[in-house]
Amino acid sequence: MLHKKNGRRKQMRHSNIIGAAMAGICALCAPCAAQAPAAANAPEVPAAKPGVFSLQKRNATRFHLAVAGHTFTSRDAIEKYLAYRAAELTLEQKNSWFTLLEARSKGDPVAVPKPDPAGLRYSFRMDYWRPMWRYKTAGAPAWKSWSPFSGVAFFGGDPKAVTDFEVSADIVLHKGTMDDANPLAFDASAVSDLLVNQVSPPQ
Repeated sequence: MLHKKNGRRKQMRHSNIIGAAMAGICALCAPCAAQAPAAANAPEVPAAKPGVFSLQKRNATRFHLAVAGHTFTSRDAIEKYLAYRAAELTLEQKNSWFTLLEARSKGDPVAVPKPDPAGLRYSFRMDYWRPMWRYKTAGAPAWKSWSPFSGVAFFGGDPKAVTDFEVSADIVLHKGTMDDANPLAFDASAVSDLLVNQVSPPQ
């Protein structure tokens, strides 16, 4: 009888130890669990500072987007950030794809891209994402403009010499099936997926 009571006491003591250990583990995990949703909801691309990104609604489907900053990194990096914002805007507006409206001038020597119904199909072609530029260099009295359709080379000097810049584009939003024969058409989800881990807001 005594042996049985001692056995029960040992079992109870063992159960109490296990229960205390499990409670400790739960207490340690609770803060992690509480933080998990916040981390999961955090934006993958940091928010831009005020004045970096702006947009103007031209009509129901047309928007003018611009990115401005003071620290010039590279043309490619800044243009990709603008493309990412165009894709995100398209999705936020419950659309699925967008087209770039090229800002051409009379006499521009760069050829206008034409749809090729018999050619390959693409969800987007970054080679045809060609926004307009304005920039100012240290000591320069005025801003300079640059068009990707002018045939003139882009600024090739010291990036640190650029004190201010602005890159802009007009886009039109679309619903439904994308016209994948149009070289100026961009699937918003595909563009966002490609660029989300490549871009960050300019400074």
